[in-house]
Amino acid sequence: FRGRAAVAILLGLWPLPAAAEQVEALLGLSMDFDTQQITLQVVSTGCTRREDFRFDVSGDVLTVIRKERDACKAVPRKQAYTFPLGEVGIGPHTRFKIANPFIVNERLAR
Repeated sequence: FRGRAAVAILLGLWPLPAAAEQVEALLGLSMDFDTQQITLQVVSTGCTRREDFRFDVSGDVLTVIRKERDACKAVPRKQAYTFPLGEVGIGPHTRFKIANPFIVNERLAR
C-alpha cells in the first residue's frame, strides 16, 4: 500500500489536504426579499458543496468564509448556492456590507 500511495501522490491522484478556512472570492451575490434568501456565486472545480460555507457577521459587515478548499481538478466553473437569510445571520430589513472580494473570471480564482 505504501508504494501505491506514494505513486498516487506523485501523480496527483491522491487528494491533498484542504486548506484552513479563508475568505471566499465571490463571482456574484444576490438577495431575494420575497423568499428571504441570499444566493452566492462562487468558483467550483468539482467538489464544492453548500456545506463548505459559513458566514461571519460583525456589526454591519458580512463575510462569506469557505471552510474547506475545493481540491478537485475540474475546470473552474461558476456554481450558485442559496441560503436563508436566517442561516446567514442577517434580517430582511438589515443594511450590511460585504467584506469579500469579487472576481469576474472564474479561471482567475486559484
